[in-house]
Amino acid sequence: MQTLRKIITKYIYRIVGGAVFVTLIMVFVFQLMHEQNSAYWNAKRTFLQMAHILEENEEELVKIRTEYAQSCLHAAEAVARIIKGDPEALHSLDKLKKIAAEVEVDEIHIFDREGKIFSGTLPQYYGYTVDSGEQMSFFKPMLVDKSLKLVQTITENTAERKLMQYSAVWNSSEDFIVQVGMNPASVIKVTKKNELSYIFSLFRVNPNASYYAIDEKSGIIIGSHNLDAVGNECSDIGLNFDDIKNTQGWFYSKVNGQYSFCVFQKIDSNYIGYIVPVEYIHQNMLVMMLLIFLCLIIVSFVMVKSFERCMNKNVVGKIHNIIQKLKLITEGKLEERINVQSSFEFQELSKYINQMVQSLLKNNEIEQQINKTLRLALQASDPEKSLKVMLECLGKSLSGKRAYMFEKNKLGGDDNTYEWVADGVTPEIDHLQNLPPEVCQGWYRKFSENMYVLFENIEDMREEDPLQYENLKSQGIVSIAIAPLHDGDTVIGFYGVDDPPVEMLLHTANLLCIMGHFIESLLRVRNLVRNLKQMSHLDQLTQLGNRHALWEYVDKLERDASIGIIYCDITGLKRVNDTEGHEAGDRLILSACECMKKALNGYELFRLGGDELLAICSGISEADLWEGGRKLKDSMGEYGVVLAIGIAWRDDSAEEITTIMAEAETLMYKDKAAYYAASKIERRR
Repeated sequence: MQTLRKIITKYIYRIVGGAVFVTLIMVFVFQLMHEQNSAYWNAKRTFLQMAHILEENEEELVKIRTEYAQSCLHAAEAVARIIKGDPEALHSLDKLKKIAAEVEVDEIHIFDREGKIFSGTLPQYYGYTVDSGEQMSFFKPMLVDKSLKLVQTITENTAERKLMQYSAVWNSSEDFIVQVGMNPASVIKVTKKNELSYIFSLFRVNPNASYYAIDEKSGIIIGSHNLDAVGNECSDIGLNFDDIKNTQGWFYSKVNGQYSFCVFQKIDSNYIGYIVPVEYIHQNMLVMMLLIFLCLIIVSFVMVKSFERCMNKNVVGKIHNIIQKLKLITEGKLEERINVQSSFEFQELSKYINQMVQSLLKNNEIEQQINKTLRLALQASDPEKSLKVMLECLGKSLSGKRAYMFEKNKLGGDDNTYEWVADGVTPEIDHLQNLPPEVCQGWYRKFSENMYVLFENIEDMREEDPLQYENLKSQGIVSIAIAPLHDGDTVIGFYGVDDPPVEMLLHTANLLCIMGHFIESLLRVRNLVRNLKQMSHLDQLTQLGNRHALWEYVDKLERDASIGIIYCDITGLKRVNDTEGHEAGDRLILSACECMKKALNGYELFRLGGDELLAICSGISEADLWEGGRKLKDSMGEYGVVLAIGIAWRDDSAEEITTIMAEAETLMYKDKAAYYAASKIERRR
């Protein structure tokens, strides 16, 4: 078997190992979430900057476009004024080119009143009309409303499909329309700044990050740091368009052959994406986890060694000291005491071990007391005395005020059958007969569950057992210990001690439980003796006392009291036995007994032989005795019996009782003879 030191050490290493493993898992998960969140918020910050740049560029573009359109219109007005001052320039190509250079425009076109170009810096356009294309038709309303001054947005011209911005005005005499065209280089430059691919190039601080702009309707890549990808579908590089549209936060996808972390956000009418390969996000995690692991190992090693040292010094070592003391105690040196005060727990342990040793000493004393009690009880002359001796010894050894025994009676109540009281304590046995069943039913419920009753203070039972509480309170009881008495599996009563010292209660309960077996054995012996005595003193047929009971009763009579004797003989019993059988004879005897019980209620009745019955009436007057005899004669007809009766009375029983009985017997025979003479029945029958 392993030592406690090894068990604790193994357990510590397991706990620390598990803690390191769990910590690494938690750190890994935390670091993974941190890297993902970091990449996500980097993307969100980038998107915010992009949106800001787009907004600024859009404002700049609107401003430049407005300024450029105004310049273009001013240029058309300037050309119209110059031609007005030099009418010949209207039909001179060289002069028109010179004018174009002076006002810094790229093209000049002159429309007649029908909307047809008839002059300008580009002869190849001569003959074009406002109906020659979409770009030309923009100016057609001027033919109707000559007050209009129109500036067209930057668009491709009709002939060469190059970007131009055109403006047109009527000359002052409204004879022709002057149109000028300007190449919007500055506008195109600013417009280019708003292209997503250009903006993406500004955010290539992280070479591992890729940016894509996806059209919200078609899923086509309309902008990217990689211009080769522009114009392709997003699925061509590995992106699922449904993930882009439906995922809140981030998702993972294999982009351009690399498993990547993807974040998309809708800006205006496009989805802008930030994509970083997973291996880049997690490139620092391995080194970080290794460093954390090494730190945890070092810290764990230091903690384990420190804990081992503390455990060995304050726990294992102290336990070893306690074991040495316990070894001495087990060898019989009960005077040894343990005094380990290094911690509250060891202080408590020392206290309870010392209490246990004290309990062993007390149990030893109890064992000696039990042996003494049994020896004294067995020396008593009969079980009744043995039970009383045992209660006395228990009460004294447990320092109680009362020791007692209760037994269930035939009515279901409880009778206090035996009691011992200490000096100066009032006996309660006379007041505790036939207690109602409900008083002790709570105790019997505990007894049925193999429990005993133990209360340091009966106030604790006030709520749960109010009837018993009132019973005990009326006797002035404070503490109590009760144990059940069994006959086989049946609880037949209980016994206990009142008011033992509180510190003795547990020992009291133990002693009661041990002594219960001996008390139950004595009760069985007592009941057996009672049964044997009853059988030897009772007539089995009539359950009246026999001759043994008669003489025992006579010995107990008060000698100065009056006494009356009624001696009876059942006339005709032999005839009934011979003619009707002994069962009929027995019924006749029982009827005679019932007749006597009715007439002589309260007096002692005995059966002396087959047909002889005797009543002894102690303390009776002569008149009452003769009245009893008269009632007896009057009742014979009711019970169908004939009794020969002899009655004798004395004012005191100091005279020999046998003399009185002999006198009554003689009178009975005379009455019997008179009956036979009157009835003319043969005497032998």
